[in-house]
Amino acid sequence: MDPDQALYLKRASQRQIKKAVTSDFIGSFSSSLFNFAISLYILKLTGSAMNFGTTLLIGPLIGIVFSPFIGYLADHYDHKRVMVSTQIGCVLLLIVYSLLFPLLGNWHYLMVLIMVATLGLNARLFSVTYMSAISRLVEKAFIQQLNALEQSANSLAQILGPIAAGVVFAFVPFRSFIYFEIVAELVVVLIVLTMNFQLVEPPVMQQGSKSESMWASMRQGLVYVKKRPLILMMILVASVLNFLCGVFNVGFPYLIVQVLHMQNIQYSLTEALFSLGMVAGGLLAAKLTVDSNPIGMVSKSLFFEGLPLIFAIIPLLFTLNSWVSTFIFGSINFVLALVLVFVNVPLTTYMQKTIPMHYQGRVFTILMVGATSLQPLGMFVYGVLFQYTSAIGIIIGSFIGMLAVSFCAWTVSRRGAFQEEKLQG
Repeated sequence: MDPDQALYLKRASQRQIKKAVTSDFIGSFSSSLFNFAISLYILKLTGSAMNFGTTLLIGPLIGIVFSPFIGYLADHYDHKRVMVSTQIGCVLLLIVYSLLFPLLGNWHYLMVLIMVATLGLNARLFSVTYMSAISRLVEKAFIQQLNALEQSANSLAQILGPIAAGVVFAFVPFRSFIYFEIVAELVVVLIVLTMNFQLVEPPVMQQGSKSESMWASMRQGLVYVKKRPLILMMILVASVLNFLCGVFNVGFPYLIVQVLHMQNIQYSLTEALFSLGMVAGGLLAAKLTVDSNPIGMVSKSLFFEGLPLIFAIIPLLFTLNSWVSTFIFGSINFVLALVLVFVNVPLTTYMQKTIPMHYQGRVFTILMVGATSLQPLGMFVYGVLFQYTSAIGIIIGSFIGMLAVSFCAWTVSRRGAFQEEKLQG
């Protein structure tokens, strides 16, 4: 490559990273603030835990239901147009909601469900399309850095958003959150419009790809995943681990609040440390290079993901000061989050570098659906287990399960890496 061209691509990639991280932070901050405000509003409006739970569930559920549509759009249409269209759709929906807000009366909750479902669908479409476009936004050497910094930006935004919403909610009307979300979405649109989605190479589309049906397109995506043993293995591992992570998502809050009777602020600190771990992990991953063996890094990280869990039995075996227990649970959350970054970033980077552009939307959709498919079941199962069985036994069993999954992933990844080399060679 010509030195001048290489310098241009380097500087352009760095500018693209700044724009992408900025738009990610703004979008994540406004979304987390708005979602937290909606949660408080629903509880205040209906006073129903069931309605609150339905509101939280409907967004991810809609994303799963429409996954074939999302993958099809991301692979068959211009990335920038899809992303801008989804954001403008969110803005229009929010404007309509703000205008109808004083007139809804008893229909408020139904409108909130419609809005949350639509915003969730648009967010999933934006996310998949953006992940599919990264390999053209920046040079290959900058993809890992971009993924890592975006992880940090998103995590930081998710720390600050709920805090800001909790402080402001008591002083401003709910409609103010709608207006803030509209402005933030428009800012994201403006940033996306300034980004070059063809920096690295021109788009390559399969002839006649737009004429194939959505289901045929998704079937081709599944066939492609079956041909990539490492990707298929990682999807299966992610699904099982998300099931086992019910021990963190359900078990830790239950133990902290109901069993150990710790204060709300102590529980909040343990949750905050998880987000801080994600921020720290993203900043660290941005400085490291794992291109030589990204799947090896993922396999090793999976082992360290389960390792801290065993320390959760200490506050259950011994009578400790509540702040010592806070330190233990907070440290586990911090290490878990830190390690998760070194699972997510190398895996995402590997997929963006090795999967053909016209398959990435479908593959990322399959990954998201596959990885989260067992999560609701895991939360239900762990809810029942912690309610009726020994917490120490559950933690030890989950610890052994996570180590077993990480060992299987490491073993399979070694064979899969050889098969991938043959496939790509």
